[in-house]
Amino acid sequence: MEGLPDALIGEIVKRIESTSDLSSLSLVSKRLYKIEAEHRHSIRIGHNLPPATDAIISLCSRFHNLFNVDINYSGWTQGHGNQLDNHGLHILSSYCLSLSDITLSFCSYIDDTGLGYLAFCKKLMTLRLNSAKRITSSGLLAVAVGCKNLSAIHLINCNKISGTFEWLKYLGSDGSLEELVVKNCERISQFSLLLFGPGWMKL
Repeated sequence: MEGLPDALIGEIVKRIESTSDLSSLSLVSKRLYKIEAEHRHSIRIGHNLPPATDAIISLCSRFHNLFNVDINYSGWTQGHGNQLDNHGLHILSSYCLSLSDITLSFCSYIDDTGLGYLAFCKKLMTLRLNSAKRITSSGLLAVAVGCKNLSAIHLINCNKISGTFEWLKYLGSDGSLEELVVKNCERISQFSLLLFGPGWMKL
């Protein structure tokens, strides 16, 4: 492969779907390490990457072209160490300017302040929150106002989201939301969803 141009190797790398294969490829040489990093667009972060803050700095420094980030702490216990927190999301939003799809699952250390940092991700299109117990309507409003390209929101087991639901009103009138999933969010009722107003015509 030494005689192949970087662009062609990049096309080969983009067709490798297995994360373990990509990781193995990056260990072959410095050249492949660099090319693989440039073409890695998706990562998943969990409790297998302690310490969390150091891990996210390292990952974001290397994979600066990330489109999709899945942060999942399912099965996490105190013995696994600290989770990624608000500061970690600040780092992510600062480094990964191409971020378009993010999933936060069972993230106990992330609240509205952390979610607000995602408003700096101007290309963000999809936000998925699963069992994000500290997220409220304030955090969702910050994302709705800051991310003009937001087209999909998934809310699952997010029981602290309540209040005036200004984020629903905003997305219904000014946003470009095409997909809205609300499941097992006990404080979001059918009457709350009526605030989405004209947005229902866009879904």
